[in-house]
Amino acid sequence: MHKSSQGVTVVASFHLKEGHLDAVLPVVAACIKASRQETANFSYICRRDLNDPQHFVFIEQWQSVAAIHEHEQQPHFLAMKAAFEKSMDGPLTVTMLENIAAFS
Repeated sequence: MHKSSQGVTVVASFHLKEGHLDAVLPVVAACIKASRQETANFSYICRRDLNDPQHFVFIEQWQSVAAIHEHEQQPHFLAMKAAFEKSMDGPLTVTMLENIAAFS
């Protein structure tokens, strides 16, 4: 369900350290719920890799890059970022994608 055909899609991929899921899961769930309430958010989901249970992927759709930067200053995002700093195994990979009208 999209509020607009415009915007920016974010794909963020990360791995959690073994044994950290129970600590991180409630923080991620809270961030997802709060992020979906942000006016400039069109979609905010997180999925787990079927072949690698420590690998997670966020797929987000935002009104603009500015909206993403505003999101990154929200308390729910900052809480998740802090949880990730303790629990992430390796780097966070973030790709920001633009819509191409010819593909729509």
